[in-house]
Amino acid sequence: MFKLIKADLYKSFHRMYLYIFVAVMAGLAILYNVILGANGASREISFGSSLSLLLFPLYLVFSFADIVTAEENKEHTLKNTISYGISRSKLYIAKNISAILVSGFVALVTLAAFFGSGYMLLTPGAGFTTEFLSDYFIRISIAMLIYIAGINLGTMLAVLIKKNSLFSLCYIGLLMFPPLVFKLLSLINPIFEKGEFAMLSTQIQVIAIVPSSEMMTSVWIALAHIVVFNILGLIFFKRQEIN
Repeated sequence: MFKLIKADLYKSFHRMYLYIFVAVMAGLAILYNVILGANGASREISFGSSLSLLLFPLYLVFSFADIVTAEENKEHTLKNTISYGISRSKLYIAKNISAILVSGFVALVTLAAFFGSGYMLLTPGAGFTTEFLSDYFIRISIAMLIYIAGINLGTMLAVLIKKNSLFSLCYIGLLMFPPLVFKLLSLINPIFEKGEFAMLSTQIQVIAIVPSSEMMTSVWIALAHIVVFNILGLIFFKRQEIN
């Protein structure tokens, strides 16, 4: 499996698309602090308000699954890989791990740009304490779990849907529409509010405002999505006819 991951990472890090993506994300992170700094905001305001933007990356993380699987989908080389005797389970898990590692690289660069520009351009603020930072990083860590669940969903869709445009629409649709359906159903019966609450797009917003004592709920929901998406992805991939 290590060789599969190494090969995926080699191909991914030789795609210009990845570096353009990194540059845009890092640039936006710096621009965010530049704008806040120009308006006299502090690091406390910058870091705290950034939590309200956590939904935005959730709609982008499917790109990492696309980066890892795009070449095989385009060149139809997946059948060749399987013909070498590599099990589909190992291949699928390797794709997921590779996508997560690529996303980790992007997150590291983006966060470094955000924190670096924040420390250089902004004053600390009265509430910028150790406790504030600890709470902030806990929330960011939980957000990373939710993003991993999003990547797992993206990988599942990427191996099922070969057309990039359709794959992207399906991913965004699965994030957007189930919460809306549950919200409408909750008007009939409040029990459906629990369904809306359990959606990834809801949880990524919840962790920005929920008390720290209740954040473990988001962890368990994220882990449940990770398990479900991986199990379903493996089942679909094993049954899929590879052309």
